[in-house]
Amino acid sequence: MVFNIEPLDIKLDFERRKYRLGDTINVTVTLIPNSDVEIRTASVSLMGQVRRTEVRTGIPMGFEGSKNIQGGNMYTTTDYIPMQQSTDQKMSTEVFDSAQIVLNASLQRDVESRHNVALRLDPRARKLQNLAQEAKGLQRDANSSLSIEPWWLEVHADVAMGRDARVRRQVEIVAPLKTSA
Repeated sequence: MVFNIEPLDIKLDFERRKYRLGDTINVTVTLIPNSDVEIRTASVSLMGQVRRTEVRTGIPMGFEGSKNIQGGNMYTTTDYIPMQQSTDQKMSTEVFDSAQIVLNASLQRDVESRHNVALRLDPRARKLQNLAQEAKGLQRDANSSLSIEPWWLEVHADVAMGRDARVRRQVEIVAPLKTSA
């Protein structure tokens, strides 16, 4: 049951610049309670949207299969068979680094709680290495691509007896994983 609709305000502060793989993003999170609140957990995460795109070209088959393309006659071919192109795009949200800032804490009304966090986009992280391998394989394929855009920082606070608080800010990261179709 939710008793407090707006229990907590969150300020997210970091240097606005282009970051590269291996850089550290120094984040300051300020939690400002609007009333006395119990926070089960709060964390800050570096997230990105991974987009995989594949373009396919082929001959469309009708209800009757290949003989439909050839005018109903299985033994003749037509001069022109139109090609059909379809684009398949899959998107997923990935967490690349995360840090817990609060665990089971009580905050009093109008008393700010400030937390400094350093998030690092480690190029040796397993998730990034897997994506880099996948992107490298797609460089030879003109019909497929992989990109991670946009990137953002997100703070999420799980508030007891109140609505969870969440703040998201976009961050610019130059990652050499992008391939183009």
